[in-house]
Amino acid sequence: MHLSERDQDPSIELVDEATEEGPALRDAAMVADRAAADDAAASDARGRFLVAPVPLIEPDETISRHLLAGEQVHSSRRRAILRAPGDDRALGYGGTLYLTSRRLVHLGQVIVTVQLTDIVEISIAGDRLLLSLRDGEGLALDLDRPRLLRAEMAALVRELRV
Repeated sequence: MHLSERDQDPSIELVDEATEEGPALRDAAMVADRAAADDAAASDARGRFLVAPVPLIEPDETISRHLLAGEQVHSSRRRAILRAPGDDRALGYGGTLYLTSRRLVHLGQVIVTVQLTDIVEISIAGDRLLLSLRDGEGLALDLDRPRLLRAEMAALVRELRV
């Protein structure tokens, strides 16, 4: 008798198969697949943005009243969570993030706007977009397709700095 079998109920039927495909592994595989698809979309977008501008989308009624004169909307992410970097204790602020021709605008529990020209560095950790700002502050955004958004932001910042 093996030591691990010593206190087992003999009426329980044991399974001799490995349980390699459990929920945690499936979830991890889904996250990896989602990140790979986002990475591929971002790579394609970077190539397109070298020869064409970032496409526009029709502004919804939520962002319309917050747009400045001449400002256009290029992208949005629903269920974006805004938080200060390193502050994992806080739940963050939920809302929709809009990428406009000049700003990032987070509308939801709080309203936060950031001029694209004030962003000095963009990095990614998982599905979290980390922004370093000119004044030394920073923001973290948990959102869908962060790599594609980073490519869109980089193209718009290039246009603004020309």
